[in-house]
Amino acid sequence: MKSRLERSIQMQTLLRAFEARDRNLQESNLGRVNFWSAVNLGVLVLVAFLQVYMLKSLFEDKRRVRT
Repeated sequence: MKSRLERSIQMQTLLRAFEARDRNLQESNLGRVNFWSAVNLGVLVLVAFLQVYMLKSLFEDKRRVRT
């Protein structure tokens, strides 16, 4: 009975160590994902403004009217 209890304690300790390691890895990954998501969003907004600018330039009348 005592050996089974000790084995259970060992397993719980091991599982806690795995959980701590996985939590640290998850937090590290979250930081990287947030960073690259922000970079992606910045590029997306920049491209959107560039597209609007380019589209507007297609409709500008470049001829000069002499009066």
